Amino acid sequence: MKRILLVSSNSTMNNELAFLLQHSGFRVAGAVDGVQAMVEMEKSTPDLIVMRENRRKMNGDELCIRIRETSDAPIIVLGQSNEHLAEVEMLEMGADAYLAQPLNPRELLARIRSLLRRRGSLPTT
Repeated sequence: MKRILLVSSNSTMNNELAFLLQHSGFRVAGAVDGVQAMVEMEKSTPDLIVMRENRRKMNGDELCIRIRETSDAPIIVLGQSNEHLAEVEMLEMGADAYLAQPLNPRELLARIRSLLRRRGSLPTT
């Protein structure tokens, strides 16, 4: 079972995404901010990271850079708007995909599966 680290300070979003991911066959670990995410990364190596663009404690840019220093796990950033500049910035900092709000759950699952297939972590269907 593939492990996904979910990083978001929004508890409602965390619960909804954790439910979706668990019922789609993934094991989910959660973190409320970048600092906690780095602790979780040391505990267990996630196969993929889904993180909400955040401006608390450690912003999304800094978290992407820190993750890239220790891991090559794919990173999907859940953006807060359709602002093109934010998407480009996150991709330049190490994210593999950027999905703007409102989030489409099917697109998120498709991107997760696509990134894991590219890494050879999931069989092709």
